[in-house]
Amino acid sequence: MRNKLYLVAVFALLSVPLAAQAPPAAGAGTGISLWIGGSLSTFNPDYGCESASPFSCADHQLIGVGPYVDTNLFLFGIVGFEGEARLMLWHGPGTLIENSYLGGPRFRLFRYKDLHFAGKFLLGQGHMDVPDHLLGGGNYFAYAPGVAMDFPVARHIAGRFEYEYQRWPGWASFHGHSVGGLTPNGFSFGISYKIPSLVSGKTPN
Repeated sequence: MRNKLYLVAVFALLSVPLAAQAPPAAGAGTGISLWIGGSLSTFNPDYGCESASPFSCADHQLIGVGPYVDTNLFLFGIVGFEGEARLMLWHGPGTLIENSYLGGPRFRLFRYKDLHFAGKFLLGQGHMDVPDHLLGGGNYFAYAPGVAMDFPVARHIAGRFEYEYQRWPGWASFHGHSVGGLTPNGFSFGISYKIPSLVSGKTPN
C-alpha cells in the first residue's frame, strides 16, 4: 500500500497542465510539453551478484516495469524535468524486489538527426524487499544519474533507450555492516505519448 501511495504522489506532483511540443527532448520555447510513458527494464540488483556491472548478474538480473513523466527542455532550451517509478519485481535472487521513486532535472547533451541524447540526475526513495531469512530490506534515500536516447516513433509517440545508475548510500548488508551502499543499475526501453495541450498559447517550433 505504501508503494502505491508513493506512486500516486509522484503523478500528483508532476501531472500539471502543460502545453504541447514534440519530441520530448526538443528545445526551448514559450510552452512546456508533457509526455507520459512506460518502460521495461533489466537491472543488476547489486545483491547476490559478483559485481555491480549491468552485465554481471545474468542468473539474477531483475526485470521490471514502470511509468515515467517528462517535460521538454524548457529552461534555457537545456533543462527539463523527469519523474519515474521503477518497479523491479521479477527474476531477482530469491524473492528480492527493488523499487524506486525518483524525480529531478534532465538536460540536453546533443542531437544527431532525429536522435536526442539527454542526461539526468534524479533523487528520491528506493525500497527493497529481501528473502525472508535475510536482513537489509526497507526504505532508503536514493539518487540516480543516467543517460537516455529519445527518438520519434509516430506522431505524438516517442521511444527511449536509457542507462541508469542508482545509488542507495544508506543501505547496509544483511550482516548489518555498511558496504558503501547499494548500486542497482541497468537498461530500459520505453514508449511515451504526448498528452494534448491543456493550456492555450503559442506552441514552440
